[in-house]
Amino acid sequence: MAEQKKEVAKMNTNLSFYANEYTCLMERDFAEHDLVFDDYSKHCVMAAMSSIYGLATSNKVAMQNLPGSNLRQVLGQVASLKLNANAVPRECYFQLRNKQDESGNWHKEVELGIEGDGNDAILRQFGVNVAKVHPVWLVKEGDIFTYPKHKGMELIPPEWEEKGESQKVIRVVYPVEMMNGHVEYLIAERESVKANLLAHIRNSMMNETFGICKDRYKANETQKAEIKAKKSEILDALRACPTIEDMLSCETAKPFISAAWLDTPEAMIIRKMRNNAIKKYPKNFNSIASQSLLQIDDTYQQVKEEIAENANSEDFTINESEIAETVENPKVVAASQDSDHPFED
Repeated sequence: MAEQKKEVAKMNTNLSFYANEYTCLMERDFAEHDLVFDDYSKHCVMAAMSSIYGLATSNKVAMQNLPGSNLRQVLGQVASLKLNANAVPRECYFQLRNKQDESGNWHKEVELGIEGDGNDAILRQFGVNVAKVHPVWLVKEGDIFTYPKHKGMELIPPEWEEKGESQKVIRVVYPVEMMNGHVEYLIAERESVKANLLAHIRNSMMNETFGICKDRYKANETQKAEIKAKKSEILDALRACPTIEDMLSCETAKPFISAAWLDTPEAMIIRKMRNNAIKKYPKNFNSIASQSLLQIDDTYQQVKEEIAENANSEDFTINESEIAETVENPKVVAASQDSDHPFED
């Protein structure tokens, strides 16, 4: 019993050290950008550090072995976006990912993920002219759903009748009330999540060599071509899948799909739909928050990794249409055309 108490005391001491250390770093980072590091941001950092410490401990990873720059970036994301890891329901979560540096050495890094309620929180706090984000509609297979209709200048709101025939969510709808009383409906379909999963798998395969060589950074041109062909084969197989369920069942791609997708696929699909529904909505971000949201975007990470992979290999031109938003643009419908900002259908 005494030994157990000592272990708990040591753990609490270590956690306090890291929490205080990185809270001070966040205060400095915010001050350098002339931003206020308020009490809630501080609370979010403390909650995040507690979650990360628990994650590292449960995976037998020493905190000192996690890159300081990685922890600083993740905690900066949490602080700037005001995501509370202790909120119920959860607003964010953390996971450990294996990363390989240019020297070929592998190490663990912490990765931040936003839960559906985290997206709600971001929209409430940063959404342009947003007065209230109403509870999300989870439209399930078998439910009766009617899309919004325009009749001249009048908008007929969407209708949703729950039938309870299935637990499979095929659509999410956010009714968002504006400052002027108008209501906009942000809608995303299940189909849109296929792009998220494809981006996730591409990122997971970034350092994969398929046994062709030991280190992708030291691969010769022939080996690079073989690796690229193998990756294309897997991605083509995924693109041929008609549904997200088929993609998750694709045997060639399964080794590159994380446990979060495979163990709780429905929860992940709903999370991504909610993200897709609101991510295009205009938001008033400060400089740190804007960069933070970009850093955890699937599409941004995919393009960033591809550019790094092809750096100094050959000249290439980036097609803007290819690196633009890969998920389908969420449908945005306003309760009046006199919306306080432009929007896309």
